[in-house]
Amino acid sequence: MKIATHPDRAKYAARLAAFGRSLDVPFEGELFRFINPKYSKAADIISGAGALHAAGRWNLNGVARLSYTSQAPDTALSEALAHVKYFNLPTSKALPGVLVALHLKATRVLDLRDGQVRKTLILSDDTIKKLDWRADNQKGAEAVTQAWGHALAHGGFEAAIVPSAADSHGANVLVFPENLLAGSHFAVVTEVKWA
Repeated sequence: MKIATHPDRAKYAARLAAFGRSLDVPFEGELFRFINPKYSKAADIISGAGALHAAGRWNLNGVARLSYTSQAPDTALSEALAHVKYFNLPTSKALPGVLVALHLKATRVLDLRDGQVRKTLILSDDTIKKLDWRADNQKGAEAVTQAWGHALAHGGFEAAIVPSAADSHGANVLVFPENLLAGSHFAVVTEVKWA
């Protein structure tokens, strides 16, 4: 199905561009992701290539490389189970999975947990957490969050910290591997090795 570009996508990009680098914050820390063992090679995880083949809350498939990570293991698990919960599928459909730790060091990061940043960009917490992006896509429309993800990717952000829709107390870090600057670092802490 062809997905129509969100009518405000260009406005979101212009809004980000207007602030230049004034909203940038640095980030360094450990991140987590539950991943299908089939895609557990370190290069696959950090490449963000999965976003080229599947849509998510912050991306349309094929638009930009994006690696979804979480700041805590329990948030990563909640995110991994979100798809099966949405479609009322058995949890077993999301398994097997392997928990991987990653490390990110980046300087050009947008923190959308910050209410002032969201207010400045005119992007509400409810939109981030409650928007039914799957329903929008099923109607042939790009979701608001996906349009923002496009703006972030094409605006040069290395990453964005966003409230998790799957875990009300958690946060995710969206990493745009192609935007990593000199001196930045994104890697799997311990690579999964299968016997």
